[in-house]
Amino acid sequence: MGVSNSLPTFSTLSRSMMNRTGAASSTCCQESRSRASKQSFRLSTAAWLGLLPMLTALAFQSCNGIGDENDEETFTDTGTGVFILCEGNYQSGNSSLSYYDPQTRKVENGVFQRANDRKLGDTGQSITLHDGTAYIAVENSGIIWAIDAETFKVKGQLTAGAGNKIVNPRYVHVANAERAYVSDLYSPFITVFNPATMQAVGSISTQQPQAYGYCNTEQFVAYGDVLFTNCWCYSRSILVLDTQKAEVTDSIVLTSWQPKCMALDARGKLWVITDGGYGTDAASFGDNEPHLYRIDAATRKIELDQVLDTDEASVQLALNPRRDTLYLVNNDIYRMGVAESHVPVRPFILAPVDAKGRRHKLYGLSVNPRGGDIYVADAVDYSQSGVVYRYSREGALRDQFRVGINPNGFAFK
Repeated sequence: MGVSNSLPTFSTLSRSMMNRTGAASSTCCQESRSRASKQSFRLSTAAWLGLLPMLTALAFQSCNGIGDENDEETFTDTGTGVFILCEGNYQSGNSSLSYYDPQTRKVENGVFQRANDRKLGDTGQSITLHDGTAYIAVENSGIIWAIDAETFKVKGQLTAGAGNKIVNPRYVHVANAERAYVSDLYSPFITVFNPATMQAVGSISTQQPQAYGYCNTEQFVAYGDVLFTNCWCYSRSILVLDTQKAEVTDSIVLTSWQPKCMALDARGKLWVITDGGYGTDAASFGDNEPHLYRIDAATRKIELDQVLDTDEASVQLALNPRRDTLYLVNNDIYRMGVAESHVPVRPFILAPVDAKGRRHKLYGLSVNPRGGDIYVADAVDYSQSGVVYRYSREGALRDQFRVGINPNGFAFK
């Protein structure tokens, strides 16, 4: 495409990073991380690789709050509920997991800790549900938990540094009963593991250069024997992973920085939304303008590239159950058909506002495959308990409830 993937100078980037705050900047893939403190604590990839096994061991021995089995609560939920992952605050160790029953409208908060008498960890990044097991990537703790979706009990765990290439795990994609993939914030590898045994079985080089300590991969979207994965931190790239060859065979370079979320529609079109980088003027990194792309997954050609409004929180996208309607968060929530060529001017759902007229920070978006209800995570101010809004597919508010700090992701049973 002839688009440069070069980075700005370090001094320019440093200024823009120093200016990141929760109120004014685009976020790096679903992490509030107490914004400013995140930027003041940067370790090189090499340092992380050397220190993480020791830090992880210490954290889980001294800070995990493991007691005896008498302190564990018993849950048995065989219904069609919703898991809500709450990121917590970076370096605070206050990630949590909530569970919501759409039929009774009852929410249980902190179910991971209550069921296992141990903390979930620091910076819960993503949750993936497959065949009765929920896989939770807790990024800054360097761990992936596998829990039973009915009892919420831990079935296994995969920890960074334990004979694998994991540093800070981000997203999990389960391909089948024997193979799953995990992306990473710092590692230049995608780790392959067995989801039944929670043991690493290999790794795939991303072939990507490191950028200021990051060599990031994010979400996965499957298309035949191909996995697309977006490189979010300081990148414009979407990688094409051939699962049969177990190698990266191609890439798609965008015109905008930091592809954040992806989804594949019913026509085989890959939708991608970027956050545009952190900058707020031409002198800083990126242009801070999110873009929405539609890409043909077969030819890998960009068909649509629309510039969106500067976002105050966290751009997101999701598809309805038939995968013919796209929802996206760009300050407010918009809806469009996948055959349309432009995002509507008027929002489908307006973001809540506080008493002073300030718009809340919408931080997560997903659609329940059973019935099409829309779930929206509201970080509020990144420090207090977040709120989840449940809307009908027509946009009517059906329920709202409090969860943990910085809710960012959903998984539907």
